[in-house]
Amino acid sequence: MLVVRESAAQQPARNPLDRPTVTAIRLEQSETITLDGRLDEGAWQRAVPAKDFVQQIPVNGSEPTEKTEVRFLYTSDALYMGVTCYDDEPEKMLGNTMKRDEGLRSDDRFMWILDTFADARNGYFFEMNPSGLMADSLMSPQGQTNRDWDGIWNARVRRSEIGWTIEIELPFRSFNFNPNLESWGVNFQRTVRRKNEESLWMGWGLNQGLRIQYTGQLRGITNVSQGHGLDVRPYAVASSAASPGRDRKSTRLNSSH
Repeated sequence: MLVVRESAAQQPARNPLDRPTVTAIRLEQSETITLDGRLDEGAWQRAVPAKDFVQQIPVNGSEPTEKTEVRFLYTSDALYMGVTCYDDEPEKMLGNTMKRDEGLRSDDRFMWILDTFADARNGYFFEMNPSGLMADSLMSPQGQTNRDWDGIWNARVRRSEIGWTIEIELPFRSFNFNPNLESWGVNFQRTVRRKNEESLWMGWGLNQGLRIQYTGQLRGITNVSQGHGLDVRPYAVASSAASPGRDRKSTRLNSSH
């Protein structure tokens, strides 16, 4: 098989340790985001994307074969991400894993990390595939993840002729963070599984990767509320038994909350 390597003129000039920057845009009071994976709200067009990904493998340092763009919006309560994973052959995308927090070793995937204290000590890890699987964990400086953590967030994926897009809502109450910081650490990694291609926004050196030590900067987040860090989800467990009779109801319902 013939492998064509790109010339130096075509390869990105950025050093893998350079810290790129992306800016989150605050939504106007009249604007809302509908999580449907379409990225069709006007606010997404105002956000300048993070897009200069670089291949880690198979051709280290070269331009990815498929483009990726990541945009950020926010309100006082939540951070929104709009991700566009372009793919020239969308019918070949792989997304077979559907169980929450399952590893995506056989699927296309988009992964990201947030260092909300910008100290390269601990952070939050997330990943999704083209079928909408959601996975998250805490991340240590050694790259180890603790999948016992389940953050409160939501996302929707849409497949189309351009590839797949993701709309993500990350409530600020889900994170510990320093509200006085000018920026958070952030990084992204895209996998195109059929090509065994891994591309990153930063830390694309062969000895680096998606680790908390290698992040760019997410700027622009100001005047936001962390809330109480508590999310209450109502639930009900019910059982019914059919027991028709002359002097009693035909169905008894037992419930607990």
